[in-house]
Amino acid sequence: MKRFLDILNKIEVVGASLVLAGLIAFTFVGVPMRYLMSHPFTWEEELQLACMVWITFLAAPAAFRSKSHVAIEIVVDALPAGLRRGAEVLIALVVYGVLVYFLFRSRDFLAVMLKTNRKTPILMIPYSWIYSIAPVSIVLMLVSYTEEKIGELREMFRGKEEEKR
Repeated sequence: MKRFLDILNKIEVVGASLVLAGLIAFTFVGVPMRYLMSHPFTWEEELQLACMVWITFLAAPAAFRSKSHVAIEIVVDALPAGLRRGAEVLIALVVYGVLVYFLFRSRDFLAVMLKTNRKTPILMIPYSWIYSIAPVSIVLMLVSYTEEKIGELREMFRGKEEEKR
């Protein structure tokens, strides 16, 4: 499982990096076309929006897996051991609840996009394609978080076994 998550992490980081490189390239070429050549790309903003959505949703699971997301640990660390465990369980339940909620909401959002067949005005890219990365990203975050919690449980049980010896 660890190897699978490492491969997923590399795919996410490389994917986000490639999309970011594309975003930078489109923007870099678009500026002189707009201001020096007076011939702006009319489609550039649509592509930039799509790139930003994909970068965000590709990088989120990678940040989640590497614990690079925002966390305020000072409050939990200040609690006594018993309350700390309770707070960590509560936090895990909240994280799972929020991710599952977002998963269902993103699925509903995509269903609306598919039903209405909305497309970008110039490039005619279906919005369902642009936002299809959202549920994939959320599932990857759920997998990563579950793997992290399983690892923490293993460590906790190992520690208890060593205390018995």
